[in-house]
Amino acid sequence: MRELDDYFDEIDAARIRRVKELSEVKRSFERISEDDALGVASKATVVLAYANWEGFYNECVRAYLSFLVERGGKVKDRDWMLLVSAFHADFESMRDRNHSPEARFSFVQNLRSKIDCGFEVINPKTVEARSNLDFSRLSENYGLLNFDLSQMQRMRNRLDKELVGWRHAVAHGDSPDLTELDMQDHVDFTASLLMLIADQFQFAMLDRV
Repeated sequence: MRELDDYFDEIDAARIRRVKELSEVKRSFERISEDDALGVASKATVVLAYANWEGFYNECVRAYLSFLVERGGKVKDRDWMLLVSAFHADFESMRDRNHSPEARFSFVQNLRSKIDCGFEVINPKTVEARSNLDFSRLSENYGLLNFDLSQMQRMRNRLDKELVGWRHAVAHGDSPDLTELDMQDHVDFTASLLMLIADQFQFAMLDRV
């Protein structure tokens, strides 16, 4: 059985690895930023920063759900909203059958077994980033995880406009106005988000011990 420190170490190791990658991005592009006439370095920084943000968040989710599975217990006892994930297949089945009376009957019939489920039935994809981890998506996920979103509020505008918005535009072949981009500051902002996310998942684990 894994100890709490093992999960903490897993998250810390993932964060350190990604911070090192972000530092390398900053080091690699700092000399060419002034000659970046086509914005290639700026676009690369935007894409890599977001990739580390989304990737690390997903790593935290997987570590946290593994922790919950190992701790055991029933989802409904403390994580009621995660039942959304437990019932995902049932919701999809109802939709595919056009919410027919038969589909609704089957859904309610399955409630008895699903309502007492453990964490092993939770699909991580329900609370992962899904390629667009903006504030709205983060808010939805935090609602399912029963996390406090207040610490992220001050990051909201910059998260949506810069970290997610700029990356979204670049990824879709656009040329966003990156004249406001300070590459070193953008990387540092991303690294600070990784620290905040790590703290939130680790505190959530600690709260259950």
